[in-house]
Amino acid sequence: MFGVNIYRVSGVSMQPRIPAGSFVLCMGALRTKLKPGAIYLFEHPRFGQLIKTLSNIDNAGNLWFKGENGNSVSTQEMGPIRQKRVIGKVTWVISA
Repeated sequence: MFGVNIYRVSGVSMQPRIPAGSFVLCMGALRTKLKPGAIYLFEHPRFGQLIKTLSNIDNAGNLWFKGENGNSVSTQEMGPIRQKRVIGKVTWVISA
């Protein structure tokens, strides 16, 4: 993804920040600078495409993500994510 795409959110892991069933507008990863606190769409090797909040970038350049809801997969269970797996930054939310 190099431009802007729209995705539909399934699940409650980002509630209340992004309600289930909402649509999100994502700007391609090549056009954004990664910043903790921002929301990103990325490809997880085990869980597939996820939308989560970037919580930390460690000294090795690994990205650590978190959900906004207690029902989300934990940061530890997701593990570190490499920057090349980031698909885009969520720039706009259209709530369902």
